[in-house]
Amino acid sequence: MFDRQISFAAASEVDRVRKSRIRLSPLAYCVLLFHFLLPVSAAEPDRLSVYAPEARYSIPVMTLEGRQYVGLLELVEPLGTPELKAEGKRWRLRIPDPKSAGKFAEAEFEEGSPKAKVRGRQTTLSAPARSESRHLLLPMHGIGTVLIPLLGTDVTFHEAARRLFLGGTASAISSELRRGEPSILALHFAEAVNPNIHSEGNALILSFTRDPIVSFTEYQGLNDKLFASSAYQESNGAATLTINGTAPLLAKFADNGRTILISAAPAPPAATTATSSPPVTQPEVPREVAVQAPNVTDSAVLGAISPSARRPQAPTFLVVIDPGHGGTDTGARITPILSEKEITLALARRLRQELQARHVAVIMLRDSDSDLSLDQRVAATNLARPWVFISLHAEPGASLHIYTPVLPAPYDRPLERSTFLPWQSAQGAFSAESGSLASAAADALNKHKLNAQVRPAFLQPLHSIAAPAIAVEVPADAKGLKIPADQLAGALAAAIAERKPNTGGTQ
Repeated sequence: MFDRQISFAAASEVDRVRKSRIRLSPLAYCVLLFHFLLPVSAAEPDRLSVYAPEARYSIPVMTLEGRQYVGLLELVEPLGTPELKAEGKRWRLRIPDPKSAGKFAEAEFEEGSPKAKVRGRQTTLSAPARSESRHLLLPMHGIGTVLIPLLGTDVTFHEAARRLFLGGTASAISSELRRGEPSILALHFAEAVNPNIHSEGNALILSFTRDPIVSFTEYQGLNDKLFASSAYQESNGAATLTINGTAPLLAKFADNGRTILISAAPAPPAATTATSSPPVTQPEVPREVAVQAPNVTDSAVLGAISPSARRPQAPTFLVVIDPGHGGTDTGARITPILSEKEITLALARRLRQELQARHVAVIMLRDSDSDLSLDQRVAATNLARPWVFISLHAEPGASLHIYTPVLPAPYDRPLERSTFLPWQSAQGAFSAESGSLASAAADALNKHKLNAQVRPAFLQPLHSIAAPAIAVEVPADAKGLKIPADQLAGALAAAIAERKPNTGGTQ
């Protein structure tokens, strides 16, 4: 029922636009359909972000009878190997003592009571401890009364914003306005950061969730021709810095992610008239082929790319980025609290930014922690008709790999304009271009001494993508990427953008 409603809504909206006087480009139609086909993200749940020397993580916040609670085990587990046992209504926590090797710190709590004992000393919680689904919950308000004696460390709690800093991890942003024609605003950080960056008009918005950054100034007038002001705020476990400009702004990473340089966004290429430029010539094959959809139940997605549909590429040079995994599919566990899906999404956002700075149109298959099946990823990609598809993955290790697909069976039939491409081997018609793309990406990465290795792999969803396609797998550890994210994203974006004149893409 839900699938049919989405399909009907998408079809009705597209039909309404077609009947109106508004004319949309093929890319606009694609984005419109794409909006209806992918799952709609729910409102972001309340969370508490914790910043400790050992780890950076977020845990859910529950509201019970008007008070906010957090799970005790979820709160301390990333900091050691705790043991939490229930004996009736009494709960006992035992955690390795961070101050004394080989010893343990203990705490006791009683369900339904605000009384607690930490390291043998009595303390009082701001509300009674609770138990939900065999999880001990403590009131978030005043949580420092437990953590300070238990961990023996400094605790700074921005309670209204739900940001908890342990062991002096909070680090202030410093800014430097380099006046000129035009000016550049440099943001400096004590360590590499990885914010989500997006634009709204002339405002550039940087959102920090995993980075323990703080600012002592909520608003600052910059009095510059390009930069009007900056504003800082915190909410729901994140810090947001908004740079307001008088023209569109662009952010670029430097100093291995410890500096963000904000400048004027380059003007888009001047539009050319039909009489002054030659017509764009699409490659004969396989740009106009049909993709045979598999027999799956997701009719809302797969119905949009029925086997009879033509497959010309979008007239705008378009790149589809697939941040691997998402939702319940966490991917590889980099650490007990850091999963592959988080790293791939952060890297995808960085790559999108680098591509957009080069005037490349980008669609991300997910821009939140959402579930997408392999068939949904393939269907949405082939509907968009991109010139390039790139899938991002991460794993614990030290090697950087670029994968090209090994198909389950060779596709050796001659292609015609009406040819059906089998769903499981649609990539076969594009394998040569995928290999060329992989080599170009490896060359760009190797110029930055990132030592990328190109390997073939039996890998989905690459098999079914009707476009040049590669997968990039990056090494990661507890701190995230083990290689500079700005260099990685910049090199990949440069290699992809170089294909625009070679393939005849227009912007």
